[in-house]
Amino acid sequence: MKKQLIKTLILFTLLLFGTSTIHAQTTFVVNEIRQFMSKGEQNGFEVILNGTSPSDAKDELEKWAKKFKAKVESSKKNPEIFIDNATISTVSANTVDMYAMIVPIDKGSKLTVFVDLGGAFISSAAYGSQYSGMEAALKKLAKDCAINAVEDQIKSEEKVLKTLNGDLKDLTKDKADYIKDIEKAKKLIQEKEAAIQKNDADQSAKQQQISIQQQIIETVKTKRSSLNY
Repeated sequence: MKKQLIKTLILFTLLLFGTSTIHAQTTFVVNEIRQFMSKGEQNGFEVILNGTSPSDAKDELEKWAKKFKAKVESSKKNPEIFIDNATISTVSANTVDMYAMIVPIDKGSKLTVFVDLGGAFISSAAYGSQYSGMEAALKKLAKDCAINAVEDQIKSEEKVLKTLNGDLKDLTKDKADYIKDIEKAKKLIQEKEAAIQKNDADQSAKQQQISIQQQIIETVKTKRSSLNY
């Protein structure tokens, strides 16, 4: 009883822990930052991608860039990803170049993007409408990352459920086998009990036969003794 209670408490704790990590990112905030990058100190955009690993974030960034017909250049030696000639109509009538960096953070990634309009980088102060357009585009990217992260988690949890259902099926089969074994054992016990009763009866009958046989021998011996001279 105590062991079962401990198991129940452990499962309950795991369930609480699991549900605390299930909540998906539902709000997407793009912050303006200013920091150094390959083109010097520039204004840029920063967005947090909760639940998305750096490698997944990079894949999503490349897919996102290709939607704008851009060429993506990246190297393991350079943390900066170059996105060349992106056509984002909500940002500019001309193509833009972007410089992106992805760094890991607790439970996700941080994406930083600098957008070159062609000689000047977007800032909210100097290019308000372009900033708003880029902000919306990055929010859409962040939302797509969140959707993919949740869909991946669904697949992962479905695999766990499949495993659990398989375990339950095995346990159910095991129980059925145990019941069959018990029934066989009960039948065997009944057979052996009946055999014991028959054995007792056979022993009793055999004892009687032995007693009679002993009497016969004594009678024959007496008969033999009477034949002595």
